[in-house]
Amino acid sequence: MRKQITAYTDGSAVVRGKSKGNGGFAAYFPDFYGKKLAFSLGFLNTKTGRMEVSALFYAITAFSLDQKEKVLLKVYSDSEYVVKTFTENRLQKWIRNDWKNPSGDIKNRDLWEAIILALKQRPFLDLEMEHIRSHQVEKAKTQEDKDVLLQNKHIQGNRVADFLADYKRHNELLTNDTLKK
Repeated sequence: MRKQITAYTDGSAVVRGKSKGNGGFAAYFPDFYGKKLAFSLGFLNTKTGRMEVSALFYAITAFSLDQKEKVLLKVYSDSEYVVKTFTENRLQKWIRNDWKNPSGDIKNRDLWEAIILALKQRPFLDLEMEHIRSHQVEKAKTQEDKDVLLQNKHIQGNRVADFLADYKRHNELLTNDTLKK
């Protein structure tokens, strides 16, 4: 039997149009082998999609390369871009099409390749992606609706990841959003 571990990921950036802006990401584990665990970094000159993908990378690489126990990593993300990359088998299509789609080159290829490698290096890890709507509590119309939503553990986890992904939380913003782990 394999153990299931849940992670909540989020990424964000304040951008205008095609320009880059300040951003951050977070991967939050409410129970990572008996402890709460979180990864969070802030960056200058980045984009939201890049931060969303970075959050997933950090969730995957939280697991040691030499682990023996089979694990199902269930990741909840509010990024349809990240979730659909797996649920619609987009990675396989991109690879088959030499990292191109009808719009041109695939964005964040370096991060997707890092995720592919990280998963290959962790054969004990099965990844399952689940989409969660973001900011549901803030969009609720009544206090009663907000109270009900706040009882949902997945909404709670998403809110923690959202808070941690805010680049303003970081004393220092990194200038290079290329992954180094």
